[in-house]
Formats: sequence, C-alpha cells, structure tokens
Amino acid sequence: MRRSPVISAAVVAALATGGMLAVSGGAHSPGGQTINLVTKDFEHKAIDAPPLERGPESVGRGDRFVLAAVVTDAAGTRRGNYDVVCAATRGGRKGRVVCQGAYSLKEGALHLTTVFKNTGDGNVSGAIIGGTRAYAGARGTFTSVDRPGEEGGDPSDDVVTLLP
Repeated sequence: MRRSPVISAAVVAALATGGMLAVSGGAHSPGGQTINLVTKDFEHKAIDAPPLERGPESVGRGDRFVLAAVVTDAAGTRRGNYDVVCAATRGGRKGRVVCQGAYSLKEGALHLTTVFKNTGDGNVSGAIIGGTRAYAGARGTFTSVDRPGEEGGDPSDDVVTLLP
C-alpha cells in the first residue's frame, strides 16, 4: 500500500529525532551537554497492518515503520547512523506513534524513545534513556525540527540536551 506524503513526513520526522544524537560537538554546560546535529538521507519502510484499505492519508493501529538515517555534524562530517522502529498505537490522521531508536556513533551509542503525534508540524521531541561507552548512563531530551522549505524532514536540525 502506498503511504501518503503526510504519513511519510511524520515517520521521517520521527526518525529525524534520532539524528540529532549523533554528536556534532557542542557547547558544554556545567554537568550537562548540548549537542547540535543534522539527520539526513532517511530510508524508511512502512508495514501496514490489517485492515489494509484505510486511505492514503491514514495510519492504522498496529502499523509499523522501520527507519534508518545518517547523522552528521553541522559541517557535514559523518558521525554515525540512526536506526528506529515505530508502532502506531492510535490510528487516523492525528494518530500516535511510539518510537524506540538506537544511534551507533563513533564514540558510543545513544538510546531514545518518543511518542510522536501526527500533527503535521514536523517537530518531534522525546527522551534520551541511556547510552554506551562515552555516553554510558546518558539521560536527557531531544528536539528535532524540519528545516524550512524541505520536504518530509530531510534534513532536520536536532538538539540533544544531556543531563549531568
């Protein structure tokens, strides 16, 4: 089944969320860290759960999305990859999608979770729930914002705030 641009944009925005974690360097504050990233070159696959015929603008409960993206810093230097799996928990044009992702970065992995509501504004925020190596014990938040004039959140500008 072909997914509409609205649904694709929602999914891409949800995965853009992950790109920001890739660490482009950042400003350090006492006990915490802010990281500015760019997430781009999204690849996604929609898995439509029955019933299949809901219309091109619809997400149904149980639909899943598998996403992958490249994460860079602001200068375009590749920092790693982003992989996420999302599941729709509520259908319809304003459906909810729960996403869990992992970033494989040069300095370590960051793990995140978010509940994405298909509001069409392209903004996504969520929680950093853990990490490995340089990010061992990481916790904090992230926000991903579509660039103005770009379709489907590719690329997106992301800010990750890690707590002390």
